[in-house]
Amino acid sequence: MLDLSGLLDIALGRAAPDRVAARVPARYAPRAAAPPVVVWNVCRHCILRCPHCYASATSTPSPYDLTTEEARALIDRLAAAGVRVLILSGGEPLLRHDIVELAAHASAAGLRPVVSTSGVPLDARMAGALSAAGVGYVGVSLDGFAPFNDAYRGMPGAFDRASAGLAHARAAGMSTGVRLTVTQRNAGEVAPLVEWADARGVDRFYLSHLLYAGRGFRMAGDDLRPEESRALLERLFEAAERLIHRGAAIRLVTGGNDSDGPCLIAWIEARHGRRAARRVEAVLRRRGGNSAGERILAIDHRGRVHPDQFFTACELGDVRRQPLAEILAHPLREALARRETLLQGRCGVCAYKSLCRGSHRERALARFKALWAPDPACVMTDSEIGAPLEEPDLESTEAGTREAVV
Repeated sequence: MLDLSGLLDIALGRAAPDRVAARVPARYAPRAAAPPVVVWNVCRHCILRCPHCYASATSTPSPYDLTTEEARALIDRLAAAGVRVLILSGGEPLLRHDIVELAAHASAAGLRPVVSTSGVPLDARMAGALSAAGVGYVGVSLDGFAPFNDAYRGMPGAFDRASAGLAHARAAGMSTGVRLTVTQRNAGEVAPLVEWADARGVDRFYLSHLLYAGRGFRMAGDDLRPEESRALLERLFEAAERLIHRGAAIRLVTGGNDSDGPCLIAWIEARHGRRAARRVEAVLRRRGGNSAGERILAIDHRGRVHPDQFFTACELGDVRRQPLAEILAHPLREALARRETLLQGRCGVCAYKSLCRGSHRERALARFKALWAPDPACVMTDSEIGAPLEEPDLESTEAGTREAVV
């Protein structure tokens, strides 16, 4: 996640780098044996039918979901390993009957529980129960305004119910966020939805780039072209700066494409000069780029562990069958830790490699069937990264990919 508002505060001289890093300490934490953040898909079923769903959510509960007893034991193991933030996701996590119990157990174990939801089942009773259980933040996914959101997600009235859910969460004392996964179909919804979220007291607006995982794999053709993504990002940077000058409380962030960082540096240099850009670049180098498998892991509804929630082609282990220490020792984690030496093509020689670290490997796998190939969604030009190259020799990389994807 890239904190655009925080980084622009640094560029404008309004905030010290340490203050911005303190907002998301897990993102700046040293890489350790256990990651500070775990995304856990507590169930697979959902009441919506989003076409980009990375979990390929189903309409009925899976018989393979972890039981309450297994789930509580998993939380204890994560806490003992040093995990600090547990993101409860799905499917629709609020459909799980024991979700409040699990959030409370995580909080009691010393974890910070966060909920990622469609917002549709988030009524006043649920919001109050989650808040009492120690949940401090609820993120709600929207794809635009009604009627587009409702048709796209497959439920009439979904937007209004999600909007009400955000209000219930705020009334219960929780911070809130809106997350939009952008495609060709809803790029025009971004700017007005930012204003809508700000007007309703939402704390964070999260623009997520499309990841080619789950049902999203079939949507790769709907992704924005790199030049379109860049134009949208630059409009979002402008919006973030306007909101800062306006004194708005909402923070704008992006995720799903680590080339957003170098893009922001270039935009700041053109708008505010090299010194401002250098301040931001120093923070991004300290932050590092993509950290799938390092600062973050994901656990699916069956207990299988992946480098992140979109990286489902690679499995590190199974919490039902293996000790956590064994899972954390998977060789793919070691490879990801040294990914900068393994990246190929544009990513391998990019001048911003330490800021981006090749972005999302799952997109490279989906497009090229090669783990270390370039991320096709990079928004930077060849001249900017200093490396006009041909595409990688995929035949030479596929053996390494097959070896890594175990």
